[in-house]
Amino acid sequence: MTDVIAWPPVGLTAWELTEFYPQSRSVALIGGRARTSSAQRARRMATAGVRGIGKDQAGAGYIRMMNRLWAGAPHLTRVTCLPTIWHLAQRGLDLTSLPLDWQHSADDLVWSHDGDDLEWFSGAYLTPGEPVTDGGWHGLQVSGLPPSTIVARPSQLVTVRAGGGAETAYALDVARSDVNGDALIRTDKPEAFTISGVVSIGEAEVITFEAVDVPRAVQGLDGDFIYQWDFREVFEDEYADGWTLVSPWR
Repeated sequence: MTDVIAWPPVGLTAWELTEFYPQSRSVALIGGRARTSSAQRARRMATAGVRGIGKDQAGAGYIRMMNRLWAGAPHLTRVTCLPTIWHLAQRGLDLTSLPLDWQHSADDLVWSHDGDDLEWFSGAYLTPGEPVTDGGWHGLQVSGLPPSTIVARPSQLVTVRAGGGAETAYALDVARSDVNGDALIRTDKPEAFTISGVVSIGEAEVITFEAVDVPRAVQGLDGDFIYQWDFREVFEDEYADGWTLVSPWR
């Protein structure tokens, strides 16, 4: 199995997350008409500026240990990614709602009422998220939001969950709640949502990346110094022996 090392607790100074869509372009011999098509699978790409000092003055040490853990193996890491929007845009407003799983002695516990399974969530409780179509775009009508507030921004994840199922898309534009705390969130989902239920806005993306290279940075006598990382998304089916997540950090 190929190890995927959990990203260490280092401080960020800069962040960028985007998609890369490889394309193949050809020109017809007759007529000269150009044709563009997808050449390979799409991947997410990221660039991160990492502080050399950081928390506990350990940043550069974590970077060196990552390099040692990888040694001659593929430079794979799993990162909980910041959204693309400005990192202070949602300050003081947490609209995520995450499912809770109950266990006892490592066994799953199922709660029910009158024969129906109960679902538990932590965080905001936004419901119902009802599928809607708005101007040809698929989205969700959401209630229970803070009134007269920007509740979603482009590229934030919007997830609706019900009955153990989930559907996710990116918010397409700015969504504002009305005075009653209701909002229509337009998304980039190519097909309509098929479930209604508890909505979560702004969850982090957890992505497995390959580091394009292991950066180096020189520290001076004073002031911080920065390591710039470039990442490309990878997929487990690209590794014949699969992979396993390793988290050495406390």
